[in-house]
Amino acid sequence: MKEIEIDSIEGYLSLIKKSKAENMGAGNFMDFLFRGQNVDYPLIPKLRRLKAKGELLKVEQFMLQEFKRTNPLLVKEHTPSDDWDYLTLGQHFGLPTRLLDWSHNALTALWFATADVDLLDISPAHYAVVWILMAEASDFSLNIEATSPFDVPQTQIFRPRIIKQRINNQSGVFTIPSSQELLESRPMNQVDSFDKKLIKIRIPADKLSQIRLDLNTLGVNAFSIFPELEGLCTYLQWRYFE
Repeated sequence: MKEIEIDSIEGYLSLIKKSKAENMGAGNFMDFLFRGQNVDYPLIPKLRRLKAKGELLKVEQFMLQEFKRTNPLLVKEHTPSDDWDYLTLGQHFGLPTRLLDWSHNALTALWFATADVDLLDISPAHYAVVWILMAEASDFSLNIEATSPFDVPQTQIFRPRIIKQRINNQSGVFTIPSSQELLESRPMNQVDSFDKKLIKIRIPADKLSQIRLDLNTLGVNAFSIFPELEGLCTYLQWRYFE
């Protein structure tokens, strides 16, 4: 795994361009995936970052059943048809799942890395992170029609149905680990098949505000990423208040 520090959008895009050229030169023409984090926590799904009240895999199954049962009218408009759809929907509304968010859009990931930094108690040593996943064709080979989300044999990339507009705006995809990897709390960068495919980009705290301003100039902000009233209000607060 490479680890690199950047301090501007220009440096970020230059690194992506260089890495893409190297991958294409080696015969890998697959799209890169990106994940932005305003805090440097491990590449582990939310389900594993929390402490379950019981056996994790049983809690996961019970929670998903309750998500389906408790108020079906709330999810009916999204027309979920299987557990993949339910996990996708739950993930976007904050349900702890085994999914880990990624995006095809490099600037969307950079926005997530800079988002809410004004709400954090930032020290000079703080930094945000963008992960680049230089995926290969085999990483996209998951057949969701023939596989349950809970029977994936190893970490794979999952491309969801666009059951919510937010997924489309964020160019969203997910990685999903096997149950064994989940139980072992193995971050993706410690999974042998992904270690050499990842680049970890560090962004120093004193560069985050300027990068977010530059992103807004390019049309990337809370409202472009969350095209709902919540996103509009978040964007307006950021624009008009310190």
